[in-house]
Amino acid sequence: MLTSDLLVTRTYKGKIEPVYASLDTESVEIASSVIDLFRNHVGKTYGDLLSEIEELEEMNYRFIRGLTALLERRCEIDVDAAIDPVAARRTVFEECKGIVTCQEERQDIIVRAAGKLPIAPEQLEKALWSDQEENLVIREFQALSPEDLLRQYNLSLAQTLLFKATGMELRIEGNYQYVFRKLKQLGLMYSIEQGKIYLDGPISLFRLTERYGTSFAKLLPAIIRSEKWSLKASILRKTFQGKRILEFTLDNTRRVFDSDIFEETFDSAVEREFSMLDFNGWSVKREPAVLEAGQYAFIPDFSLERNGSRVYVEIIGFWTPEYLKNKIQKINQVKENIILLVDKNLACSGSDFKTADVLFYDKKIPYIGIIKILRKYEEKQLSEELTKLGDVKIAIDGDVIDLDEMAKKYNLSIETLKKVVDRYKGEYSLIGDQLVSRQTLGIIRNELTGIRRHNEAIKIFDKYGVKGHCSILEFLGYRVKWSGLDPGNAEIMA
Repeated sequence: MLTSDLLVTRTYKGKIEPVYASLDTESVEIASSVIDLFRNHVGKTYGDLLSEIEELEEMNYRFIRGLTALLERRCEIDVDAAIDPVAARRTVFEECKGIVTCQEERQDIIVRAAGKLPIAPEQLEKALWSDQEENLVIREFQALSPEDLLRQYNLSLAQTLLFKATGMELRIEGNYQYVFRKLKQLGLMYSIEQGKIYLDGPISLFRLTERYGTSFAKLLPAIIRSEKWSLKASILRKTFQGKRILEFTLDNTRRVFDSDIFEETFDSAVEREFSMLDFNGWSVKREPAVLEAGQYAFIPDFSLERNGSRVYVEIIGFWTPEYLKNKIQKINQVKENIILLVDKNLACSGSDFKTADVLFYDKKIPYIGIIKILRKYEEKQLSEELTKLGDVKIAIDGDVIDLDEMAKKYNLSIETLKKVVDRYKGEYSLIGDQLVSRQTLGIIRNELTGIRRHNEAIKIFDKYGVKGHCSILEFLGYRVKWSGLDPGNAEIMA
């Protein structure tokens, strides 16, 4: 699905339909160019990618922006920094006692702040604003063919138009079980008359909600997987003369898309945003489990998992009062740890929910609030593990010790283990998630003498079983000079 500003439609004689992309030479070439831009920007910043895409948008803004929106969902975009950017800015702010009036004073503050963290000043400079959108780095991109991208674009257009549907009539042949299961899952009301399925929208146009239209849109992929199908939807449009209902029809004879390229969509932009966030080592899983809520089953939107700890997350957006009342009743019977993100425009308050972890949001995810709650769980786990560990002796033996393996052996988190092994820092250095003996580090340092090629240095690290290649290079005082994206051309410099 796309945002409504990217929807291109045409209307005629009381009907409306999207302006689908044709699979002609020109459209395929445009799609191929956009895909190539994403493929060529892996390892580069998101800002660099957007700058180049903006040049293409002069050809056809909404079409290219729509393709871009779909391809962004196939990317892994992350912060590239040696330290949490928020912590970096906080440290610099605390170190700054007043207004900075010159570059020399600013540089002195950066050096002092870097020493407290401790990281190199250059790393601190890079980290300060690395979480800004334009500075995020594209880690991975799952490419697809230009033709499949165009088909996915056309499907998204049809789904986006259904956002504003007030009702739908459809016929299907085959695939009944899947469609009706989807109807139940989406909470859509329906009736069947003479082989037709009628889906009811909101009670009146004045109570039209995007959430209901989103459910219609999410049903479309289930419909088009049927052997034969047709639909007719009533679409609400705002005109200068007021609200108007237009008819949108579609059936299996249209070959503008196919069901194989459909990807699971999100109920809202807020859910999509949540799925892409980095929560400091907490992995995000969507619809992870079925929880007991009294006599009901409750499927939370997400779970956040880390080192054996799991916290569920439910995002409560705009909906009808009846639905909200039932949602609150269900959630209040869930016994597991759960964070509730509640649209502040809803007619409810934190006291309506039994859980203590309720955050209200306005369009954007309350990221800092979630991190604070997760820290509470991290501290609790750390305290419990240290108490459980008691006087147990941790055996430290070997030249290179993998803390991940040791954590599994003692059933501890990495953070707990790092606190326990801190006493061995005189004999070992903590590099990434490994302890490396001082003797081994000395041998590696000697073998690196005269080495310039990055890949030759990697061979030395691999020989001694050291995994954190970047971390050990920085620890030993080296930096990497890249010549293009080919690692074989990279050099190390002291």
